[in-house]
Amino acid sequence: MLKKDDWFHLARKLDWEFSYVKPEEVYPLATSGEPWLTHQEWKDWNEPYKTTFAEYVSIQTAKDDAVDAVKEVVGKLSDFKKMDIIWSNAIKLHLATLPLAEFAAVIGNLRAGRFARDGAWRNAATLGALDEMRHSQIPLSILHELVQVDGQFDWIHKFYHSNDWVAIAGRHLIDELLIASNPIEFAIGTNFVFETGFTNLQFVGLSSLANYVNDKMIEKLLLSIQSDEARHSQIGGPVLAKIIEHDKEYAQYLLDKWFWRSWIFFAIVTGFSMDYLSPVQKRKRSFKELMEEWITDQFCRTLQDYGLQKPWYWDQFLDALDSYHHMVYASAYTYRSTVWFDMMAQGPKERKWLRQHYPKYWDFFDNIWQTIGEHWQQADVGNDFAVHGTSIVGFCNLCQVILSGGTPVRNTVCTHTHQGQHYIFCSEPCRWIFTQEIDRYSQHRDVVKRVLEGNAPGNLIGMLQQYFGLNYSTWGKDIFSGQYPWIHRGNNK
Repeated sequence: MLKKDDWFHLARKLDWEFSYVKPEEVYPLATSGEPWLTHQEWKDWNEPYKTTFAEYVSIQTAKDDAVDAVKEVVGKLSDFKKMDIIWSNAIKLHLATLPLAEFAAVIGNLRAGRFARDGAWRNAATLGALDEMRHSQIPLSILHELVQVDGQFDWIHKFYHSNDWVAIAGRHLIDELLIASNPIEFAIGTNFVFETGFTNLQFVGLSSLANYVNDKMIEKLLLSIQSDEARHSQIGGPVLAKIIEHDKEYAQYLLDKWFWRSWIFFAIVTGFSMDYLSPVQKRKRSFKELMEEWITDQFCRTLQDYGLQKPWYWDQFLDALDSYHHMVYASAYTYRSTVWFDMMAQGPKERKWLRQHYPKYWDFFDNIWQTIGEHWQQADVGNDFAVHGTSIVGFCNLCQVILSGGTPVRNTVCTHTHQGQHYIFCSEPCRWIFTQEIDRYSQHRDVVKRVLEGNAPGNLIGMLQQYFGLNYSTWGKDIFSGQYPWIHRGNNK
């Protein structure tokens, strides 16, 4: 048998000259991406991690065996029943957004496996597709058993198939980034920005938190996925370098666009989990601190290495680190029945911790939780709708998230008019992205438009049951039914 060094350099760069079709027909601009460069210009594409299929299978088999071993020891139903109730809702949120998004990434990688412009790139993308299929299967397999004890866990599979407002926002991002993108935009938006920049934060940060709360099964699941991400995320750098060489302005645009869109997503999924849906006594670091380590430090150094600038809205992003996910969480708690996981009001201990880590604007948010506590004090235990919003709220026409930019005293909402149609946005970066590709985004219908057009119910209960796909057993409630030791009620409550 030949040794790897004798044949791999030929197999991974398997390209040839076409004799009866033009390269533009094999790799159309619309499908392969722009700028369209000749094969000669892609010949120096080179990935840092070079893996044969045999090596890949061996490595992944060992990883799967390790996950199975941990599941056998601490992944039984009885183990999950011992899980901290607050942390269990972080899992419901985080893992609902994961498996089918990973499956969408299979499609993006397979498109690159066919239409990427270099044989080594196509090979790496094909292995990336196998990675993402694995990432779809592992959480679905491990957590399926929990559906029998808590119907909210069914949303780990159901989420993206629903019309829940969070799912609409998630699909708006995932469909464009992972399914609709050509290989060049996929490599820069997904491999470089989303995976190199943000999934380190997601998987490393949350696996550490899982360790702190003694959830060994979720810790192992996340670390096993992260090791795959670290390999195929390296596709992005060589593609980015080539695009910078030929169209630096376009490379900067894709970076700016996908950094902001990724930030909005992770601020909710990871920000909620780290700063709100974990026991306060188990928290070691804040979401902001991990963002500063992985993004404002490491990712920015990577941009400098490529000769790129930080996104033009960088100061707005830094300011949002102190406010955005707090705004969205307070909004979501007030309308918690519209999500599939339970949420927790913030008591004195939680608010003290949050003030220590987010002093810049916490006075404004503290007032919100003080008011919510007062409302619970006047309500019966378990009467969630006594401390809950009822009227419909506004959504950003780009990210599709509740309008939550800025602070409680100064929001960052802005508008744009196109062909007589008015659009509203949570922030200037969202408006900027919208106006750059207005034909792509302008026809999307947010929740409010769907109601006004008669395609969704206008009342809350109808919206929950008939449109979002929730029912009383699965819609979000206060984790403790408003029964907190820091809330003092009269005897009749």
